[in-house]
Amino acid sequence: MKAMTDSFALELLLKGDYISAQKILDVKRHPLEVAYSLFLSGNFLEARKVLSSINSTRANWLLELINLMVDYKMISPTYFQIRNFLELDIDLFISSRKNDYLTKLLNYAKELAVVNKETYKLIGRILFNDKLYSLAVYYLDLYKDSVYYDPELHFIYAKYYIIQKNYEKALSSIEWCLSVLPGYFPAKKLRSEILKLIKSEKK
Repeated sequence: MKAMTDSFALELLLKGDYISAQKILDVKRHPLEVAYSLFLSGNFLEARKVLSSINSTRANWLLELINLMVDYKMISPTYFQIRNFLELDIDLFISSRKNDYLTKLLNYAKELAVVNKETYKLIGRILFNDKLYSLAVYYLDLYKDSVYYDPELHFIYAKYYIIQKNYEKALSSIEWCLSVLPGYFPAKKLRSEILKLIKSEKK
């Protein structure tokens, strides 16, 4: 029964219903999740208290997020924290409707990009997955300015141009991706789909 309750509470948290999750979660069994619930509720002091008993990279990253919300800066975020957790928390802020948190984090992207140059791509990718296309492309363009030769970047652009129904640009992007990574199956599959769309458009 406890396992089912825990699972339900974690599902609520991931869906952004942190208030309901906080009422169910047991701090002894899920301290990190409780800390996240407190953090999303704006109870930074209590979240810090819970985190003081946790020794993990994710807990340290959450402390960095609290620092950002309170002091508008992080102390020492790491390359791996950014790579592993940035997208997860952007998605969590969006599902939780924490637009103020999201804004502060996005405003700090330039500093995070100094630590991990893929920061702009990570932001663009998750914003694209959450259908915030214009904002996603803004960050993808920032990434392109410094790291043009990333095949995944052009793969995402191809998907964006499909949404815009600009199939010629989509084809150009996916062919660039495949010129760097010719065996990338998702890109090969997407290229076939784009060619079908172009053919259908010309009928």
